[in-house]
Amino acid sequence: MAPSFPIPSIDWLHFWEDLTHPLTIATAVGTITILHLTLARALRWRRYYSIHREYEVKWKEGRLTPGEAQRIMQTSCVYDMPWLLIRALAFALFKTYTLPSGSKLLLSTRELGSQEKVAKRYADTEILIQTWIGCPLSGFHSTTGAPSSSVPAEDPRAALAIARTNFLHSKYNIPNHQFLYTLGLFILEPPAWAKRWGWRELSDMEQDAYLIFWTDIGQKMGIKDIPPTLEELKEWCETYAEAEMAPDEANHKLSEYTMDEILYPVPRAFGLREFGERAVICLLPDRVREAMLLPAQPRWLHWFVNSVFTSIWLYQRYLCFPRHFMDYSGFPINGNLPKPDKNGDIRARPRVYRSIPWYKPEPSGFLGRTWEQLLVKVGWHGGVPAVEFLSNGYRIEEVGPLRFQNLGIEETLHNAAKIQGCPIAKPWAPTTYGPSAACPVAHGKP
Repeated sequence: MAPSFPIPSIDWLHFWEDLTHPLTIATAVGTITILHLTLARALRWRRYYSIHREYEVKWKEGRLTPGEAQRIMQTSCVYDMPWLLIRALAFALFKTYTLPSGSKLLLSTRELGSQEKVAKRYADTEILIQTWIGCPLSGFHSTTGAPSSSVPAEDPRAALAIARTNFLHSKYNIPNHQFLYTLGLFILEPPAWAKRWGWRELSDMEQDAYLIFWTDIGQKMGIKDIPPTLEELKEWCETYAEAEMAPDEANHKLSEYTMDEILYPVPRAFGLREFGERAVICLLPDRVREAMLLPAQPRWLHWFVNSVFTSIWLYQRYLCFPRHFMDYSGFPINGNLPKPDKNGDIRARPRVYRSIPWYKPEPSGFLGRTWEQLLVKVGWHGGVPAVEFLSNGYRIEEVGPLRFQNLGIEETLHNAAKIQGCPIAKPWAPTTYGPSAACPVAHGKP
């Protein structure tokens, strides 16, 4: 006969008392907190360390290519701090409105005369800049891919966006120094914002990567005399701002247009819009604020804004796990290519829609239409998606003011092929323009 063993009885009352004892709870909470903080710390910096292991030697030897600099830069602006560094680029553009000559030129284009035009310019600018950053400069997502005079680019969107920007800029008499100052702000503002409000600063290698990447973009845009080092660029921008920045009504007008677009969804009730405008002003250096004829804000509001940003970076640095690629950032990265439709046309849409929903698809069904109408009624959008807001999406070579939508297509494709160093083939070249017209590089022509 098998021996029998007594089954111990459980004193559930004492077990529950032990489980709910304050010391037990405190130990469990402390253990979970320590594990979370440790794991978050280890994972949060993983991309940072990985990109430095891969490229730090080449950086120290001065051998980083623009494509490698782009990958380094994407670590911070696409994965680690996309929301913050996108705003840094937006405020870099905002700061260019402190130059009266540039502000007057921009107002003279008459592309800011209505909410629709302001929203479209804002949307198009975001599309072009984010395409430069998010799509491979080489035209190939594979690290082994390289431009060839006969092999079409896998993803030529960056070259198309640069060529389209060049076409649009060619319609205005913009001096080189204004281009150079804007380029300088694109290089210098993200590291400054990361240092002030980010959960981490950008390393020296990352800052140099911004310089290498944007220098390549600037050269492809025909910008001359770009300083070769960050120190020289900072000195040039400071000297230029001292000479050119001045208070002017044109600056103020542009700041109003931009402020209205940025804060469009914020309701005016209870002074919320006014509070938002004052908070935005707190993000501007005094010299910039004075050039835009904007009022100084009280110390308590500066403290409040800084406290909000500080709370965010503390939470991100110590409590957040690293994110995967976030579509809301708007960057068309990681080979996430739009698919051609049944007609072979390839169109894309922004990830975020502004005051006027340019490029947003028209709603289908009763619930979709009702939702879009509700967004208009609550003030989130200034209109329902429709054909007049290009609801079928955008092609990069068509981006820009409506009066230029159907102009410069062939010129953009031709120049994109030259910038890319390889043909722009279908579906990126529209069906109305064959490779012989758009991509002379494929035929050995200059």
